[in-house]
Amino acid sequence: MGEEKRKFKRFPVMEGAFAVFTDPNGLKNMGRIQNISLGGLCLRYLSLDAGEGERNAIKIFGSNGRFIHLDKVHCKVVYDQEVPEGSWEQISTRRCGVEFENLSIKHRILLEDFIDCFGIGPEGQANVRA
Repeated sequence: MGEEKRKFKRFPVMEGAFAVFTDPNGLKNMGRIQNISLGGLCLRYLSLDAGEGERNAIKIFGSNGRFIHLDKVHCKVVYDQEVPEGSWEQISTRRCGVEFENLSIKHRILLEDFIDCFGIGPEGQANVRA
């Protein structure tokens, strides 16, 4: 296996953590967050358009006793691929990795809080960020 190149440790997340791409026309491609770090996240979502179109901002939100919401987090899509075993004839299940870009101080603080609230450590516990 190759050497880990990520700058930040990724954490799997608890149920209730979601993200949705935003564009000037509104929201599109909402899905469940698979894992997250201060550098990016992995999202699994359903799509009719094969992941096409410009996506440079994402909304992150979740609730597990308290609601946490980050709006208009700038990002770039690193990969977006179909997950064949989850797809149907006209709807595809996709897995998408994004890298956060130019996080504001406010977004970084909220993201740290989100990871504390939804991140799962190696023993399965929450509140894992050091």
